[in-house]
Amino acid sequence: MQKDEYRRSFRRYSTALLMFGAVLIFLEWGMPALGIPAFVLPAPSRVLGRMLDPENDLLFHFGITALEGVSGFIVGSLAGFVLAVTFVHVRAIEDALYPWAVVLQTVPLVAIAPLLVIWFGNGILARIVMSALFTFFPVLVNTTRGLRRVDRATMDLLQSYAITRWQLFWMLRMPNCLPFLFTGLKIGSTLAIIGAIVAQFAGAGQGLGFVITISTYFLQTDRAFAAITAAAVLGMSMYWLIIGLERWLIFWEELG
Repeated sequence: MQKDEYRRSFRRYSTALLMFGAVLIFLEWGMPALGIPAFVLPAPSRVLGRMLDPENDLLFHFGITALEGVSGFIVGSLAGFVLAVTFVHVRAIEDALYPWAVVLQTVPLVAIAPLLVIWFGNGILARIVMSALFTFFPVLVNTTRGLRRVDRATMDLLQSYAITRWQLFWMLRMPNCLPFLFTGLKIGSTLAIIGAIVAQFAGAGQGLGFVITISTYFLQTDRAFAAITAAAVLGMSMYWLIIGLERWLIFWEELG
């Protein structure tokens, strides 16, 4: 069964893998042949060499970004989930706070990064807050939608047995909400890393965002691409971790 699933996945993504390989080949040999300098677009071999260079300290900066991104993801996800549950049970709070949540989402969060440094200091807390802000809204919206999309007939049947509001929540609303919740978590998992890196652009002294800023300033494009690649690996790792957890918890759903 697992082998068939792996074969289907390989056939499904084979075109994307071929395109990725073609891009790597072009960057490695095509760009130099066209006379494009390495500081504009470095060859993948140079980027890989930078990633493996112990003097680059990329693993340390990767760990800092992972710590800030994962912490912000957890804080933002919990805040979004708790507020969504509150919205579903107390409509007055939703009417009062949901418009402000939308307003917060429309504000360019990149512009808030310097303010967070002023409010929380130039430490890890400001970058965790920024990461949480990026995560918060997709979890809030998807969880609220999932908690509300329940079958009315099933709800009336359960209420006829005089079950409590929280029993109804755990027996009907929460199982129905899980696919929507995980959709928000998958979106938030990648945005959390972006939020941490964006916050590191605002005067941080460590992290992948700091490496990108310093590298581009000194035209060390291969080092900048190494940091960008590391950030992409971190974001994809979190995304696939959430997918694995989703497949384990929502075993009754057919997930593509």
